Formats: sequence, structure tokens, C-alpha cells
Amino acid sequence: MQEAVAQAVDNVSFTLKKGETLGLAGESGCGKTTTALSIMKLLPRGGTILNGEIILDGEDLVKKTDREMNAIRWKKIAIVFQGAMNALNPVIRVGDQVAEAIVEKEKVAKSEAWQRARSLFELVGLDSARVVDYPHEFSGGMRQRVMIAMALACNPSIVIADEPVTALDVVVQTRILELLKDLQRKLNLSVILITHDLSVIAETCDRVAIMYAGKIAELGSVTDVYKDSWHPYTDALISAFPSIIGPKRRFDSIPGDPPDLTMPPSGCRFHPRCPWQDETCQMQDPEYRNVGVDHFVACHHSEKLRSRLRGGKV
Repeated sequence: MQEAVAQAVDNVSFTLKKGETLGLAGESGCGKTTTALSIMKLLPRGGTILNGEIILDGEDLVKKTDREMNAIRWKKIAIVFQGAMNALNPVIRVGDQVAEAIVEKEKVAKSEAWQRARSLFELVGLDSARVVDYPHEFSGGMRQRVMIAMALACNPSIVIADEPVTALDVVVQTRILELLKDLQRKLNLSVILITHDLSVIAETCDRVAIMYAGKIAELGSVTDVYKDSWHPYTDALISAFPSIIGPKRRFDSIPGDPPDLTMPPSGCRFHPRCPWQDETCQMQDPEYRNVGVDHFVACHHSEKLRSRLRGGKV
């Protein structure tokens, strides 16, 4: 029996500017993490990039061999994986885990790598003496700081942070996000922040890409997308999110479920859940088009939606 094939990321296109933070948001399973793993060429067994380009410093990463990518990972682009406890080896001292990348990528002596590991601990707000401890001796927030230190070990210009505050309490979340913002400013990093939490993106990002079923539904500055959305999915996500501003109201939910990507719907992938859908939406995949300054949307009826949401004023 032939295994079903899912196109987890389909025709996704965006740029990442020097020193900016771009957020990737959407429901679980929409392709956020697969996008990140594709950039790093770290897709799990069975995953492959069928076509397209990933351009970094003028070079197409898709064409790179595994050996060539090994020279790029952690040196030019690094990732903070989901689940710090699972990403750290429980039987190896955290200092060794940070130093390992430095020794491997930069061919320095282990003593120098350990010294840099201590400096990285201080950079991310950890006591440098803790480099000799094991992962189980750290709290969740401290383990996440270790993961950030590992990502910065070889001075990359791009860092991907995949759900960096998931499963942390609100106070620790705030501290980790403040740390990421501080490091981004100090080191002039370009950051891709992956999360399903719109408030995290509002707090930390310059631009945001809203993903749905493997595609980008809307992309633009955080202010434009949150306050002047053009896509019904974006509007529904924002309406479903609680706010402390304004009168109390019932939360709006999005009916239905995301599609099975082994059998995606024809036309616009959001149309089975969209209150604005019509025959065009059912049959034709919407064009991804520019609707403003660095503001893009993929919707057949975005002008109609925007006009009705704003009382007839376009």
C-alpha cells in the first residue's frame, strides 16, 4: 500500500531583513516548523524539498550537499529547537554540549571552547559556573537559555526560534522574550520566531507571516496585519484572541478543522471554514499579491472583506 504524501509547505515565500525579527504564526500543523527545518535542511526521514530556492548570502541552500550545509549550520544560521529538555542530552554536561558545536565548527581547542561556553552563559543570563551541571539540574527557563547559548555558539547571523516559550510559565516567558529581544539588538541578529501565540509576536516581531495549511495567507508589518488585516483567516485568528482593551465580549472561534494535507481541498485551502467563500474560492487557488507597502495577501475577496469590516470604507 502506497503511503500518503503531504505537501506540508507549499509555495511559501518571504524575505528576512538584516537585524529584524519575523514571526511565523498559525494553528498547529500549518507548516511553521517544517518551514524552519527546510531552511536548515533538517527535515525528518521521508521529508524532501521538491523545488524552490532558499537564498542565503547569494547562495541557494537547496542545492547544497549535506557536507556543505554542515559548514553553514550554526556558523551562519542556527535554530533553537522546541522542547529544551528533549533537545539537551540528559547524560552530558551542558557546557560540553555548548562547547561541542564550537570545537566541531571552528576547530578550536576544547579549553577555548569551554571558555567561550562560560562567556555565552553570562551573555544569556546564566551563572558561568553552571556549565559543569547536567540538564536535569536546570529549570525550564534556564534550559531554554542554554539552548539559546548553543544557538549563538558560532556567532550566526540568523537564528530560528521554534516555540521558544512553550510550556513555560508567564513570568519565565516574559524573561525569555526579553532576552531574545536584547540579544537581537546587541548582536544585530536576524530572527525567525515561530509561535501560535499572537501576543508573543506582537511583543517581539517587526513583521509577521500568517500561515494556514502549508501556505502563507498574509504577510506584513505586525501593525498592518493586526490592525488592518486583509485575509479572513487573519481576522478570525485575531478575533479569537483575548484582549484586555475594550468591553468584555465572547470569544469568536473558527468553525471546522484544518485540512488533511495529504488530501487538501481544491482552490483556497481555507474556503471550507471561510464565511466569505464562493465558487471562485472553491475552484481557484488565490494569487499571493501585494496590497500595500510590504503587505501581501492570498485571498480572492480581500477587498470585499476589508470594506465590510470597516463599514464600507476601503
